[in-house]
Amino acid sequence: MRIELKNIKHVESMSEETFCFNASLYVDGKRVGAVSNRGHGGCHEYDVNNDTVRQLNQWCKENLPTWSMDDDQEYETDLELHISNLVADFLDTKHIKNLLKRSVVVMDDTCEEGEFWQYKFSNFKQLQRDELISGVVARASKPDANGVRLVNPIVLNTLSLDEAKNIFYRS
Repeated sequence: MRIELKNIKHVESMSEETFCFNASLYVDGKRVGAVSNRGHGGCHEYDVNNDTVRQLNQWCKENLPTWSMDDDQEYETDLELHISNLVADFLDTKHIKNLLKRSVVVMDDTCEEGEFWQYKFSNFKQLQRDELISGVVARASKPDANGVRLVNPIVLNTLSLDEAKNIFYRS
């Protein structure tokens, strides 16, 4: 079974404890209703038949990977968590697309979580996008003015979106 969200509308300014969003809910390519959250920490609200929600929830628990926290206890992935993960993935994809559209992004083995080098296209207006990317690729393997060399540098702009996203978010 494939559970998807489409037409996701996220409202950052109203997201407090959870994502504030609304989206169309699809199962195996067919729209079955809608799901939303007001962003105040409550559960998702479904505009879907209750039996369908129960069936989807049961399917998620039986088929999606379990997860754990610091307590080493295994937890089932229910529909609520799966929907939240789909929204988070949508937002991660949107963020990395925007970042790669605005700049050349480089990461290496020394980067901690959330760290990267960024060369904004707006700061290099005299160069075409491809010229800047090529220049950064060539430069990334050489030491900088202080003799510092990047360790296994990766220019995310040279990868597929999925590869870039996986490296950027270290999943």
